[in-house]
Amino acid sequence: MSLRVETSKVYHTKDLDKHEPRVKQSGCSRAVQEFCRDTTLHGFKYLVSTNYYDRVCWLLCCCASACCAGVLCSVLWARFLQVPALLTLHDLRGQLATVRLPLVAVCPSAEVVAYHFANNLSIPENITDRLPVILNNVLRRKKTQNNQLVLLEDVLVRNKLTLPEALMRVTPSCQSIVLNCRWHRYTIPCEMLFEKELTDWGACCVSRPYNLKLNEVMKLQLGQIRRLTVAVQCSDQSIFNGCEFYTKYDGEEWVQPKSLDPGHEYLAHISFTSFVDSDPDKLTDATCVITAGYSRNRCLLECRERHCGCSEPLRDDRESQSALRPCLVTQLACLRTNSLEQNDSCDCLPSCKKVFTYMALESTIMNAFEYTNDDIYTGLNISTGSVLRVAVRLSESRMYVVNPTETWITLLSSLGGVFNMFLGVGLFSALEVLFLIFVRLPIAIRKSTNMADPDM
Repeated sequence: MSLRVETSKVYHTKDLDKHEPRVKQSGCSRAVQEFCRDTTLHGFKYLVSTNYYDRVCWLLCCCASACCAGVLCSVLWARFLQVPALLTLHDLRGQLATVRLPLVAVCPSAEVVAYHFANNLSIPENITDRLPVILNNVLRRKKTQNNQLVLLEDVLVRNKLTLPEALMRVTPSCQSIVLNCRWHRYTIPCEMLFEKELTDWGACCVSRPYNLKLNEVMKLQLGQIRRLTVAVQCSDQSIFNGCEFYTKYDGEEWVQPKSLDPGHEYLAHISFTSFVDSDPDKLTDATCVITAGYSRNRCLLECRERHCGCSEPLRDDRESQSALRPCLVTQLACLRTNSLEQNDSCDCLPSCKKVFTYMALESTIMNAFEYTNDDIYTGLNISTGSVLRVAVRLSESRMYVVNPTETWITLLSSLGGVFNMFLGVGLFSALEVLFLIFVRLPIAIRKSTNMADPDM
């Protein structure tokens, strides 16, 4: 009888020992163990092995794989932040019809502008001789003494004009400055090409040949060279310097006018090198600005305008987006400073489109041009006029496209390969982890709470 009782006690004790760890195991740990046993992640099923040494060994292996994956991911991310790119030479031969001449502007010199100021405005006699120097400094953005700026401002106040209004008023019309025009082999009216506009260098006659609408016949006749020939005459006084001109492509940061001496014929050979970033989305850290018409110099100018509290008066209305009032002449000294370019508040990135031009300017004296049959010389006075021939050589020009070799797609594919190789992380394993976190663990926690509080 005692043996029977003892046997029952022994069996009861063994049964309690067998089920005791199962009762103490929580629902969360059970869910994690089932996940490790069933997941496709490399080595995770051995983490719940019955053998202690197997669990430790595979835990070290999983940690080593995770460390290797982390190191490779950091290397891939560092390479991605460097924005590596491939420079590709773009073939211009198939796009000859789309490559046009740059903007061409013809401007009167500062002496001529001062001459027209004296003839069209009320100016005191004591500053007439000093006016050319003052206007030259202002129009060429040179540092000017404050007393000279005060004199020019007094002249404008006396005539109730601002500087842009005075320049547009005294500058002659383009019909009297640009006499004859030839685009390629076609003699066309100059009013179709040139319009008087306010530019960075004063009131100029600006031509935008790329706005010309070409028919199919003209497109077929376009060759490897773009040509524009003009006869200019900025003044009827031979004692003054002649006109000035400059060319500008979209993407050029800064240009400088060049002088044209009267009685000379000039040939400007232009070739350009263009760099265009082909990443329009700019998903990486901003290294440049893709906005059309953006210029770093314009950005710096706008920064100086905010600092000075007024906008640059010598500025094209098409490019002006400032809500500030135009600066007085006496406030130009603030805008002409370059001390703000290194300021942190002027965070101006370069443009994603960069254009660099090379110009070779040749000049010859016009001799006996009256005996030629060229219509470009019609009505031109050799003592005051000049002829300018602008030629863009496409055979010497280059257009490069910057193709980034690392994008978000390549980064994600590289990271996916690293995680899959070292940890076995894929789409289904990621879904398993999400299912564990958002479904199985909350259910296990809720069941454990209900079992702990049976009254609820």
